[in-house]
Amino acid sequence: MIFVTVGTQPNGFLRCLKEVEKLIDTYGITEEVVAQIGYTNFLTDKFTTIPFTGENEFKEYIKKASVIITHAGSGAIFSSIKLGKRIIAMARLHDFNEMADNHQTELVKKLSDGGYIIDGTYSLVDAWPKLEKFVPRANDFQCDIVPVLDKYMSDLMK
Repeated sequence: MIFVTVGTQPNGFLRCLKEVEKLIDTYGITEEVVAQIGYTNFLTDKFTTIPFTGENEFKEYIKKASVIITHAGSGAIFSSIKLGKRIIAMARLHDFNEMADNHQTELVKKLSDGGYIIDGTYSLVDAWPKLEKFVPRANDFQCDIVPVLDKYMSDLMK
């Protein structure tokens, strides 16, 4: 199963979900795809969509997934890294009115450069073939980094 999560931002993340449709069509993906779409107004017959999940249900989807396609929220990314998942992250971009700034691109770049994830910010179709040889770097963080990053990002927004 491929699990897609776009987070819970009120403005949704339509670009990511359209890219998932394109990805399925381009590569003829037949594996089950489940997407947590939050507030995104989106209908498709290509994969299963659910608006929101509880924390435990979210963790179960991540555990079951062979691949995670995610927005660049630190919680989703680091939860997946902890479980050794293959992750393609698509940062929300200011240019598309998806975020107030481009801070998510910085996180994706650092984690991609470090070998933890694949950067799919501009194209999931281009990122997908990289999965074939991708072995994610093991979680070697010395602390629970999610609260640290959340505080850092909050401080940046002040």
